[in-house]
Amino acid sequence: MAITLLKSLTIFSGNGVTASNSGIEYDASEQVTQEISLGQNVGINDSVQFNQVTSSLNLGGASYSDSGIVNGTVSITGTTKVTSNFFVTGSVTSSGLSYGSLTADTQTGGTTYLSGSNIFGNDTTDKQYFSGSVAMTASFSLNGYESDEISNDTSLTDSSTTAVLTENAAKSYADSNVGTSVVEPYLRKNYNKTASSISNNTASFSAVTASAPSGITATNENDFIFFNNGQVMEHDALTIQQSGSIFYLKVDSNSIGYLLDSSDEIKAWGRFNG
Repeated sequence: MAITLLKSLTIFSGNGVTASNSGIEYDASEQVTQEISLGQNVGINDSVQFNQVTSSLNLGGASYSDSGIVNGTVSITGTTKVTSNFFVTGSVTSSGLSYGSLTADTQTGGTTYLSGSNIFGNDTTDKQYFSGSVAMTASFSLNGYESDEISNDTSLTDSSTTAVLTENAAKSYADSNVGTSVVEPYLRKNYNKTASSISNNTASFSAVTASAPSGITATNENDFIFFNNGQVMEHDALTIQQSGSIFYLKVDSNSIGYLLDSSDEIKAWGRFNG
């Protein structure tokens, strides 16, 4: 007499699990062989792959989600090696950090150091790139020359040895002191005058010397060339004097080697008013 089960046993294939005779009822009246298998090997030395894993992990108050995000504070003692990308949305505090390259991409941020200095690069050929403005509260040094400000002093009254001048300050000062309105007209003044009289080795001219603007050496005999009958007169033997509207050329006869004669033609070329 055959023995059968009152209620048959049926095995069905499921998610990730395969039954060779899925859905076949077994009541012991005849043999049914069921081979149950997974889609991949799951031994301790096998590489198991999952399409999606939902999990959570709590480490000392910091939670780790299945999306790879850690919320909270994680303290690591020792060495942590990252072989791929490491993203931090909060802050990182470290007593030492070693890296091949570090890219920090933030919309806003600020860093405060208790003390110490920063070094960028280790060779003069290295280049540092900044996008935006750089704010400095101390001084900067370039090839041994230190500067502590960028000055817009248009009069240059500070006489600073550590200020870098702006283009506006340089142009304003040049326009006022070296430009076409002041210095250039003076430098372009070169007029020819003839002595109106000669007496006691002194030639008198009805002429007035031009006044040098501020910052330019005062007008002197080096701003003129004098001729006696067409021959250049040596400056070492000459002195000049302005008295009212009369310009005097005084000649040291011992130095120049001759006396002036009333018939000589003495001419002067230089910085006279027109």
